[in-house]
Amino acid sequence: MGSDAMKKMIRSDVLISGCSGVGIEISKNLALAGVKSITIHDPSPVAISDLSSQFFLREDDVGKPRSSVSVPYLQELNQYVPVHDYTGELDPSFLLKFQVVVLTDSSLSEQLRINEICRANAVHFLTSHAWGVFGSIFVDFGPSFEVVDTDG
Repeated sequence: MGSDAMKKMIRSDVLISGCSGVGIEISKNLALAGVKSITIHDPSPVAISDLSSQFFLREDDVGKPRSSVSVPYLQELNQYVPVHDYTGELDPSFLLKFQVVVLTDSSLSEQLRINEICRANAVHFLTSHAWGVFGSIFVDFGPSFEVVDTDG
């Protein structure tokens, strides 16, 4: 990454909603990279099936909120990046506290609703999913975003 991207990253408060395999991998990478802060949102209870894809979860965590269990492990990765747990609703007043919002494990209607809020308020939006070896990602950094990498 270039110096401009690094400067933006270290000033970014990031919300990650969804703490399964994809969400926790994104969270881990951002904590290690050194963003300003990370807030994890996933009130879903840990299920036995989560143990196969989310590396911070243990059998004793089954039934507890995914985000609450994951936050202490993420915080250990980088003491300079505060990691917060949030289990409330993703309403506009909460979403506007962030420069970047990342969704995983969310329905299409939820993705569209949150992207509309983010786009209207210049908040960068990403959504990603994985199904075995297949995955998808959608990125909306606003109407003025340009890709300047010659390789795309």
